[in-house]
Amino acid sequence: MAEKIKPYLFYTIMYPSVTKDKAMVMDQLLSVFDKYDKFIPNQWGDSELTKVDYNRPEILEKVINNKTSEVYLHRNNAVKYTAQFDLDLNVRSIFDFEAHKLMSSKFWPAFFDLSDELATVSEPNFGVTHIFWPPTIPWETDEQRIHRWMNLASSPVPVEFHPNGPLGVGMRTYFGGYVLEMFGRDFLMNTPAIVTELEWGGIRIDLSEKPWELELNELILIWSRVMDYLETSNVLAIPQFREDKRTVLFSPNEVWRNYLKK
Repeated sequence: MAEKIKPYLFYTIMYPSVTKDKAMVMDQLLSVFDKYDKFIPNQWGDSELTKVDYNRPEILEKVINNKTSEVYLHRNNAVKYTAQFDLDLNVRSIFDFEAHKLMSSKFWPAFFDLSDELATVSEPNFGVTHIFWPPTIPWETDEQRIHRWMNLASSPVPVEFHPNGPLGVGMRTYFGGYVLEMFGRDFLMNTPAIVTELEWGGIRIDLSEKPWELELNELILIWSRVMDYLETSNVLAIPQFREDKRTVLFSPNEVWRNYLKK
């Protein structure tokens, strides 16, 4: 029997809109991680290359005294991950969380719960949480092409998001602030998916009631249906599928081009 293909990445990225005091934000973020036994960090740093023993009072002291504006959290046992928080909040700030394939499926629901709590703190203009399965490269079928597109659209890193706008949705997607206004609340509420209005004013779209339980073929089918609807907004980035059947490039749609002009 062939070995079942497993996810290789668990990823959350958010573009925060909060204007709270950054020490308050950091305290709230650490409280989120400390709440989940398997997500409590054991290392931290104020740069990508620095790792020291996790010390919550030390982190907060540095943030309060403006000795750092970036905080990295790490865990190197059970659930292994790295989380990054840019506390100088502006349009280019990000909060992100990245865990690799060693995360047991029993922790997947908690991963999505963690995502919701990070969204409550950051009140993102846009955010995506997704589980990634390895795509076929180069793609050979239309389903494989969509899978490749979905993986790239579900990881809207700054170098792609800022010039092009939202690339697409993930298993769970958050809309708030100016991005929500671009789509329109009524438009998003009618998305053919599980739509939830959140207490902080944002909207969450899930591809199913329990998106972490979706099989890959189900995920691709539902994702395509949701994307077909959202593309009518003229907000989502426009994909360009290269002849090498490996690469998907993105360009800004009409609404995002107008936003960039302002």
